[in-house]
Amino acid sequence: MSTVAFVRDHANAWSDLSAVFSPLSARVAMREVPERCLFGTDAPYGEPAVSRALVERTSPSNEVTSMVLGENIQRLLRL
Repeated sequence: MSTVAFVRDHANAWSDLSAVFSPLSARVAMREVPERCLFGTDAPYGEPAVSRALVERTSPSNEVTSMVLGENIQRLLRL
């Protein structure tokens, strides 16, 4: 939760969801700072399908899911 507060309070901070320890952490991050959450898998230690399912199942909306799964990183990298 302190990471979410840090990202909320610092304009240049982003939250990588690749190594969250509980679905609650991902859910809170996506509700509080959806425009600064990034999808990740923590490969080779994480499983991409599980990471994606976590985002899809804990996201508050389809719009936020799209942001986290690609739109945010595209905006950050100006692609």
